Amino acid sequence: MNPVAIVGGGITGLSAAFRLREQNIPVTLYEAGDRVGGAVRTICENGFMAEYGPNTILETSPKIAALITDLGLDSRRRDSDPGANKNYIVRDGKMRPLPTSAAAFAATPLFSMAAKLRLAAEPFICRAPDSEDESLADFVVRRLGHEFLDYAINPFVSGIYAGDPAKLSVQQAFPKLAALEARRSPMR
Repeated sequence: MNPVAIVGGGITGLSAAFRLREQNIPVTLYEAGDRVGGAVRTICENGFMAEYGPNTILETSPKIAALITDLGLDSRRRDSDPGANKNYIVRDGKMRPLPTSAAAFAATPLFSMAAKLRLAAEPFICRAPDSEDESLADFVVRRLGHEFLDYAINPFVSGIYAGDPAKLSVQQAFPKLAALEARRSPMR
């Protein structure tokens, strides 16, 4: 077998190298930084644990659970506490609870009145052309506005993907969202 070169030792590069090595394919991994893991990093200081980059894995496919098992990480897995259902976002230097109901959304200072009214127009926003590979940021701004990008989507994407919504394809990273728009939104 021909050897494979992988550029980048983030989660994707490491996962690819692991699966190739399972198939006895020679792999050389190249990483420009002083450590592998990309944006994924855990730091423990003064009895506290801080996660940099993604702090959650969405198991959107059985392949993710299989990878965790194959890596021998099942015993190190930490599932979220179902009782810890309060999420906060920082805006204007203050922690604001993420609203969990329509009433809480109407009262939250997390979003301006203009952003809340913009949400009411969302069902009438036309979908993107089928040929367009739209970024998640462009999708959210087009459908919901900049505030939702800044105070809802950016924290979510940073916590799960350690990614930049402007660089993530909505069709690739969030295919269910793209499919929902295709089914429910009027055409241009």
